[in-house]
Amino acid sequence: TQRPGRETTKTHPEPNKAMAPRRRLSAFVLLFVVGASLRLRGAAAEDVLCGGHFAENCAACPHGNGEEWCHGDCQWSFGQCVPKVGAIALQDSEGYGSSFIVSGILMMIFACVYNQKVIKGPPPLPKVDGTIFHPARRNLWDCFFYPDTCLYTTFCMPVVAGKNYYATDVCPFWPGCILTFIGTYSPLFLFNTCIRAYLSGKVQDKLEHEHNFCMDCIYAAFCFPCEVGRESLEVDAELGADITCCCKVQVTPRLVAEVKEMVNEVTQKPPSPWDRRCDGVRKYRMCGGEGH
Repeated sequence: TQRPGRETTKTHPEPNKAMAPRRRLSAFVLLFVVGASLRLRGAAAEDVLCGGHFAENCAACPHGNGEEWCHGDCQWSFGQCVPKVGAIALQDSEGYGSSFIVSGILMMIFACVYNQKVIKGPPPLPKVDGTIFHPARRNLWDCFFYPDTCLYTTFCMPVVAGKNYYATDVCPFWPGCILTFIGTYSPLFLFNTCIRAYLSGKVQDKLEHEHNFCMDCIYAAFCFPCEVGRESLEVDAELGADITCCCKVQVTPRLVAEVKEMVNEVTQKPPSPWDRRCDGVRKYRMCGGEGH
């Protein structure tokens, strides 16, 4: 019961209690800002996001904690923290570009030496001329039995292809070499397959070999180095050229070699494993049909 003459007073909350929710909100915002700033500083200092922290690379993410510390830009694979493909796409492209440029420079240096010593000579490398004889078609894997050709094809394939195009008058040495390098070591795989199949067909036409475009495309797509090596063996045999490492070439005129072998047969000189005759064991080009 209120006493007369006294006003009713209202109860107000204490100031500290009223400000508590705001203080909690401010603290939360402050922690968020500080955490974000630290996160950004970590991102600036390090290169890889491991999930909850940053590291110099994915291998440094776990810090001995295993898979639980390998997330973000990295993934756990076979007991190791490795980069995700998408996370390093840009780095891969930069590395590929650098490798492409370095490989191009090295290939260009060797191509200059090869052009000076093999193509230009002396003596200059001859070219395939028209003939009524048909050289034999070699097997796709024959280059493995010729160490020099195998090494040239493995490490300097554009140079070998350029030599083949030059010797058969398909195109000059440098355009053939550069085109093969760009098509082989760049993402232009489909384009290179079609161009290579066309040029290979021109070479085979010059050597008077039977071929078809579909098989040329298959060889260019899946057996490119072996096809270039086989082509080189056929061209060199047609020219009478023996090209060895490093950039050493010896050219024996084909007619001279054939006559010498025939004389050896007539004089009954003990045959060597490399002699050729028309009895099915060793064959002359002059036998007409089976070739080298």
